[in-house]
Amino acid sequence: MSKQIEEVEKSCLRLVVRAISDFYVHAAKIFLEETDLASDVAEDVTREAMETLGMSRAHIRLYGKVDYKRAAVIFLPDREINVALMIDSKAEKDGNTATIQMSQTSMQIRQLRDRAVVAVDGLLPVVIKRGDVDMQTITIVVKYFYADLPTGYQLKKVKIACIPSGAFQDKYNPSHDQDSIWLAGRNAPTLGEEFRVRLSFSRLAAKSPWRVVEIKGR
Repeated sequence: MSKQIEEVEKSCLRLVVRAISDFYVHAAKIFLEETDLASDVAEDVTREAMETLGMSRAHIRLYGKVDYKRAAVIFLPDREINVALMIDSKAEKDGNTATIQMSQTSMQIRQLRDRAVVAVDGLLPVVIKRGDVDMQTITIVVKYFYADLPTGYQLKKVKIACIPSGAFQDKYNPSHDQDSIWLAGRNAPTLGEEFRVRLSFSRLAAKSPWRVVEIKGR
């Protein structure tokens, strides 16, 4: 079963990488001409890229705090798999991480915070059930790196990462004191902010190189 879960993750990541790669020239132009916040531009670019490429659609409504959500069907060589594809867009000038909310992962976050061991459950199930349909959840992060220009932004590169399913907990975050893909998130408990965590692209790539893809302009 875990092999199939990973195959579906790989298929979804390839699809998103293809969409962003094909749309990159247009994305750079949009970033250059836009006056909105870079984070808002990133959301629009991801949505347009996915809609331009196109993909199968299942008529099931999804909920969650991500920029792009799609119930779809992924076709493997020997079967069809229903998926709940969640794509979150980020835009930053630098850094090798992406901040994730618990509603964007099915993994349990096991860390040491302020000298205390924490284990916070991700709020996404490994499989979403809608009636008689089971959908494997897939979460992908698309991070746009940019530089400020007098008008607009210069798009420098894009990193795309597939967050592992909670089914792979023991490989990617076995315990608070073992090698993990997570770093402490940018949240302030004293201000009542929700628990967040940062995905380390380099740590994730070290464990599974295929999960992180970088795209640069041609």
